[in-house]
Amino acid sequence: MSYSSDALLAGQPRIRATEAGVQSTIPQRIGWAVPLLLMGIVLPSGLQVLIAGAKLTPTRIGLILLLLPALARLLQPTRRLLLSDGLAGMLALAMVGAAGYAAGPQSAFSAVAEALDFVGAYFVARAFVLEPPAVQQFIRLVKAFTAIAISVALADVLTGHWIVREAMAALIPQPEAFMDDGTSSADGVRAGLRRAIATFDHPILYGVFCSLAAGIVLFSATSAIKRLSWSCLCFFGGLLSLSSAAVMGMVLVMSGYAYDRLLCRCPWRWPLFWTGAGMFLVAVTAVTNNPLSWLLSHATLEPQTGFYRLMIWDAVSAQVWQSPLTGAGFVTFGYYLLDRTVDSVWLVTSLHYGVPVTILLIVLNLSAMLPVRGHRPTEIQRGFTIVCMVFLFTGLTVHFWNYMWTFWGVCIGVRASLREWQMLGAQDEQF
Repeated sequence: MSYSSDALLAGQPRIRATEAGVQSTIPQRIGWAVPLLLMGIVLPSGLQVLIAGAKLTPTRIGLILLLLPALARLLQPTRRLLLSDGLAGMLALAMVGAAGYAAGPQSAFSAVAEALDFVGAYFVARAFVLEPPAVQQFIRLVKAFTAIAISVALADVLTGHWIVREAMAALIPQPEAFMDDGTSSADGVRAGLRRAIATFDHPILYGVFCSLAAGIVLFSATSAIKRLSWSCLCFFGGLLSLSSAAVMGMVLVMSGYAYDRLLCRCPWRWPLFWTGAGMFLVAVTAVTNNPLSWLLSHATLEPQTGFYRLMIWDAVSAQVWQSPLTGAGFVTFGYYLLDRTVDSVWLVTSLHYGVPVTILLIVLNLSAMLPVRGHRPTEIQRGFTIVCMVFLFTGLTVHFWNYMWTFWGVCIGVRASLREWQMLGAQDEQF
């Protein structure tokens, strides 16, 4: 299958199944779906409007505009619905239902906003990032926006000021952010350097994003020079955040890529990898008195940071088990650790929605990565698999909110679309 330059689009051409695979029909002009999905990388979340109490960021407005067209596109007879699609719909309903049951209509309203940011992003990515032209456009924009974010981050460090955040604060009052050791964002200095934040809400979120971008570009670059250049740029950008989560994410990405390259002739390398990872977790559980304490203490740059996070896990876990099925909804507890510095997406999700929703979120990630029978995963599929795994693992010590929460949904949606493309019979199509 070939594409002309005017067929590169975000809303890809319609497809129809044939005996030979899939065939594109009715090329369209370049659309705005992919730029709308990714513009949150370069537009700060503080750029928002309030309508009837709802905070509408540019990304959220884009999701509202694209969600119904996305669902209509997914329901076309030429598309194949996946297990992950059903799980995503269940996740949205479970989030709203659990939060509303636990704390009433206002809590349910907050859950609707979070479900839109995550599940809405999943479905828009599922619908519009399917064929190679759309995937290529997605990767190009990730590279361009990552370069912009890293440039801003470097300016943060050189000037000692969070340039974009301070500029936005001069226009719109911004909520105070907190560091991973519980100190105010005004004290966001480590090793005598200002921790870079770029256009994100927190240095940790920016740093983890750099590792995710490295995973995407490493498995999609067409030459060794490009792979080396982009990986070095992303690694440098991540270091500017001075975050252990960024370093951990980068190590996971680089290790996964090196492992894949070194054993590229062995089709069993990834089953072996997942088996080894499972055995490692079993060994940590069997050998250590407190597996979670061991993981947290070895996943941070400073020991005190690991102990601080362990204290958070102990405090929040006690609260979660008071209402494990539905969570507490969006309420305040009057306790500093619970209200302001819960540094784990798994804890926050369980606290707001209950343990079943947390399990459903994990299963959604894994279902999007399921192999297609009879086909090996492509390079770009492996890249997005690594990205999803980085989200899952760094979630132990990082809470994702605003655009990074949305970007997680986007990445799961793209991974699921790559799986659908392979199921449609286009497994040999090069991305």
